[in-house]
Amino acid sequence: MIGFGNYTKKAEATTITTLADNRLVKINPQEEGFFNEVLNFNSKNEAINMFIEAVAEVKEASLEAFYRVMYDPTEAGDHMVVFQKGNRPAVGHSYNWWVETVSKMSRVEGRQWHIATEYQYYAFLVWLINQLVKIGKSVEEALHQVVVNSKQLGHYYDSENSTEGKDFEFTGSRCVCGLYDLANTFKILQCSNSEVGGFWFAGGSYYFNGYDDPLAFLNHDTDVDNDYDDSVGLLVL
Repeated sequence: MIGFGNYTKKAEATTITTLADNRLVKINPQEEGFFNEVLNFNSKNEAINMFIEAVAEVKEASLEAFYRVMYDPTEAGDHMVVFQKGNRPAVGHSYNWWVETVSKMSRVEGRQWHIATEYQYYAFLVWLINQLVKIGKSVEEALHQVVVNSKQLGHYYDSENSTEGKDFEFTGSRCVCGLYDLANTFKILQCSNSEVGGFWFAGGSYYFNGYDDPLAFLNHDTDVDNDYDDSVGLLVL
């Protein structure tokens, strides 16, 4: 679906100014067969079946292609973030802080940065499942790792060589299918239904086990002004 290219130190040191930047991964839900592996799978697991139902809803939403970054964001000044390997993730901020921050980020080839929606996040998880299948995992195994226990896909308390709940790992840790930082921090998402309001937390964090809050975990919250010391905004183009 995408070629990741070679990551360079030049890319680490600059802001993202082009969609050809090697740090960007294109997620295209309109690609033919994008949802097939997930939607055609039959499972007896309740969590996986709930995920499949949610993915069907995502498909019906007819999302356009979007780009996400391979790293979590890190701070670079007042309401400024960059995407660099080897830094502390930009935790400790509210949903509204992230809203203001993305509003100040420069467009990239006409595209405006924004906080990913829960639909975009689940489309990303479908993309991830597709990539896991391409590298040899069965659909069942890929779904289990994303939906049931994600300890092999990110930095959780029970992941191999974890900090055992003591601290975050720096950005750029634990590469999975060309992406990093899939857990380590919760991801803050905007709510696609404006009438509901609030926002979502997605995925897991370094002090939870992979089966407590797997990557498919979502939790709705309404406190948009509270600072969250275990979460970062998931920013997309």
